[in-house]
Amino acid sequence: MKATVPSELKKLYRQGRVVPFVGAGASMSLEWITSVSAAAQKGPSWSEMVSEACRIMGYSDPELLRYRGTDLQILEFFGQKMGNFAPLTNWLVRKFDVDDSAIAGSKVHTALAALINSRTYYTTNYDDLLERALRLGGRQVKVVARERDMGGTEPVEVVKFHGDFNNPDLMVFSEAHYYKRLRYDSPLDLKLRSDLLNRVALFVGYSFSDVNIGLLFDQLNELLKSLPDSDNGKRAYIVVNNPSDFEYTLFKRRNIEIIPTYGDKRTETLFEVLEEIVA
Repeated sequence: MKATVPSELKKLYRQGRVVPFVGAGASMSLEWITSVSAAAQKGPSWSEMVSEACRIMGYSDPELLRYRGTDLQILEFFGQKMGNFAPLTNWLVRKFDVDDSAIAGSKVHTALAALINSRTYYTTNYDDLLERALRLGGRQVKVVARERDMGGTEPVEVVKFHGDFNNPDLMVFSEAHYYKRLRYDSPLDLKLRSDLLNRVALFVGYSFSDVNIGLLFDQLNELLKSLPDSDNGKRAYIVVNNPSDFEYTLFKRRNIEIIPTYGDKRTETLFEVLEEIVA
């Protein structure tokens, strides 16, 4: 069944009023071959990253720590035990060793870059796949991770809401990091509130299967509540594959409207949604 994009979202896109918010699912949709392995590689999920953190600390079975606490608490434990998150960051950098050809061949990243009426993108991903895709699509990009990055003349901004490999001190990993961000008073929080004035957010690559996502959406919903009503009463949309009453109920509470897709080919259906927005 082909997804149907709400007509009001397509209208807002034509008016340049859609702000894409890109999550881990976009990076996980990309497959590539590395120089050391003939097997296809994918970007790691949040759960895979936490499991690797457990192994770095010497726990061969990550479920032993998951029995003790949440993923965010495990990462808090990691930061305390290891002294910093450099070992985990280094692992992520190696996992995202991706050639330009693979990014250019990614339907999802190509479709994101083709949203030419969107001039500001947000992402919670640490990798650089989104900005590279935009540049490969011929667009000039300014990466914003902290206050001093704001401004400039580049026509497209990619806001790294949880930091990135070039700003490891800003990477949001642990429970303590989230508590700090939930104050809603960082320069990026203030920028997001400003960027969403008379605009709507479009979430792609997100689900409630990752433990940090509920906290992120609560944070964004808190910011959105302080904004005036949009023209159509909507503040955010999210693409969800095979949604159930579970997703509809939880996203409705956060004032986020679901764009449903169906079937097992998540990459294909997400691509179709992005393509239909600009049609």
